[in-house]
Amino acid sequence: MKKILIIFSVVVVLFAAGTITINYINAENVKTDGTTTLIKGETKTVTPDRNYKFPDFYRGIYLTVTSANSMPKLKEFVERSKASNINAFVLDVQSAKYAKCIVPAENVQYCKDNGIHPIARVVIFPDGLKNWPVTEEYLKDKLDIAESACKNGFNEIQFDYIRFNDSSSNKHLSNKERYAFIESFITRAKEQLKDYNVKIAVDIFGRIPLNQDDIIGQKMESLAKVSDIICPMAYPSHYTWSKKLQTDPYFTVFQTSKKAKERGGNAEIVTWIQAFRMKLYDIPYDKYIKDQIQATHDAGIKGYLLWNARQDYDVPFQVVKNFYAKNGALAKK
Repeated sequence: MKKILIIFSVVVVLFAAGTITINYINAENVKTDGTTTLIKGETKTVTPDRNYKFPDFYRGIYLTVTSANSMPKLKEFVERSKASNINAFVLDVQSAKYAKCIVPAENVQYCKDNGIHPIARVVIFPDGLKNWPVTEEYLKDKLDIAESACKNGFNEIQFDYIRFNDSSSNKHLSNKERYAFIESFITRAKEQLKDYNVKIAVDIFGRIPLNQDDIIGQKMESLAKVSDIICPMAYPSHYTWSKKLQTDPYFTVFQTSKKAKERGGNAEIVTWIQAFRMKLYDIPYDKYIKDQIQATHDAGIKGYLLWNARQDYDVPFQVVKNFYAKNGALAKK
C-alpha cells in the first residue's frame, strides 16, 4: 500500500501593528504523483499592504492548486503571462484535507513581484448547495480558508459555487430566502476579513445578469450590496436556451457584461470568458477568444478572466498577445 506522509504546522500570531507571522506550508516540496507528499513548514512574515494596487483592467487566467503550489510551474506561467500581457492569476488555494490555504506566501509574493495580481479561489458548495441547513462548522471552514489566504498575502478572495443547486432541492425555500442566505455569507466574510486589504469577488452564472429571479439564489442587486467584484461566467457554450447566445461569442459576452454593469451597483464587473474548445460552431478558436476579449473592452467593465480547466493556454496566450499588439492603448489599462 502506498503511504502518504504529511507534515503540517500552522502557527499564527497577529500583532497590533498589523504584521502577521505564520508557519505556512512550503509547497515546493509537495509531490503530487500519488506516492509521497512532503510538506515543510517555514516561518514567514506577511504585512498587509494597505497601498496595494489592484489591476486597472483584469487580464487573467485560471490555475489549479497544483500549479499554484509548484514554484517551477508557477514561474513558467508567470513568464508566459508577462510575455502575453496577462496580469492576473485566479489560483485554487484549497485541498480536500485542510481548512487552510495551501498556497504558500512566497508563491503569492512571487506573482506580485512579477506584476501578476494573485486571486485566491475558494469553492463554497462544489455542486451547488443541496443539503439545508448548512452547518456552522462547514461555513467556518470555508471562511478560515479565505482568511488564511489573506494571511499568505492574497488581496482578493474569489468565492466560486456560492449558490444553491440548480434543481428542485430545497424547494421549500423561496428565492428571497436563498438570496438572503448568500448575501449573509458574503457579509460575514467581509466582516471576518475586514482587517486585511482584500476585495471580495463572487462568481455567478452567466444567465444571472440577464434574468431577474433565479433558483440558485444569485441576484445582481443582492450581490452588488455586499461584493466588491462580480464575475459572470459568460461561456457562450453554456447558454443552451438561445442559439444566438451560443453562436455569437462577442454578442454573448458583451450583453452579459453590459447587463451586469448596469445592475451591479458599485461592484466591479470582471467577466469569465471561454478559453476552451466546446461548441465553437465552426468559429476559429483564436477568433472565438478574440471576439470575447473585444466584447469586455466594449462593454466598459473591469476586465476578463480566461477559463480553461486543463490550463491549456497556448492559443489564448497568443490571442491575448496579438490583440494588444494591435490595440496598444488597451494594453496600458
